[in-house]
Amino acid sequence: MNFVEGSDEISALVLDPGCSTTRAGFAGEDVPKSVVPSYYGRLDSLDHRLFGENAIHNPLPGLEIRNPMSSDGLVEDWDVAPKLWEYAITSRLTWTAPTHPSKNGLNNPAEGDQDVEMESLDDAEKPMSQNPLLMTEPGWNTTKSREKAVEIAMEDWGCPAFYVGKSGVLAA
Repeated sequence: MNFVEGSDEISALVLDPGCSTTRAGFAGEDVPKSVVPSYYGRLDSLDHRLFGENAIHNPLPGLEIRNPMSSDGLVEDWDVAPKLWEYAITSRLTWTAPTHPSKNGLNNPAEGDQDVEMESLDDAEKPMSQNPLLMTEPGWNTTKSREKAVEIAMEDWGCPAFYVGKSGVLAA
């Protein structure tokens, strides 16, 4: 599944969240490049979340292991699930866009003629705004959950195109 923007061909991202692992990769590849545990660590004192294998396997005081997904693959915690999915995609598949030179901290505004414009967080470049996204869902997923996933992909991540497919159909 390729997306043609201008003259450049862009591969779609594939996100396959599950109750034990969340897999992400590019369409057309044999295996996902990113496989992360769906479990995450939460430090009680800071309400800080830790994602990835190293985060949940290192013993830390006050670390509680949780999972935003139920055992049947449905999302139970919508505050954490999008952060986990974004981690699965951005940790190995995408990169952060370079900062504009006027905002990278290397230029000295005291020297004068450079205008520094502060942008709001809403205008910041979104890491997944260049690739369309294909996401799997269980066959028994609710319409409300599907709508929430579409909202996250289109509004929060800025995906130019989004498709939700039933995992059973995509596996056949």
